[in-house]
Amino acid sequence: MFETVNEYLGKLNNAEAYAALDEPGKVKAVFSAEELLKDHFPPSSLSDRVIALQVLYMLEGEDEEFSKYKRHGVKSFSTKGISVTFEGSGISPDVITILRPSRAGIGRLI
Repeated sequence: MFETVNEYLGKLNNAEAYAALDEPGKVKAVFSAEELLKDHFPPSSLSDRVIALQVLYMLEGEDEEFSKYKRHGVKSFSTKGISVTFEGSGISPDVITILRPSRAGIGRLI
């Protein structure tokens, strides 16, 4: 799975954080994203695209240090007039949109 996700990430724009990782770091990032997604979705539903989007989401969170707070169970914090509240499971909103599409029905006029 790593090879195909790595290839997909190599084609994406704004994947600089991933590109900056060394090979072992890339392998770990893809593995971590895939394992997290397996906790929430059936493995058969995980595509290269979904895993790649989760990798980028996780790297972005690490870069901004928000992931550290989430991992330690922090729900909200404030400092110097700035307040942050964390919601969600650590899954990329894009991944959730792809794997749990809206079930909104389409009405029919008679």
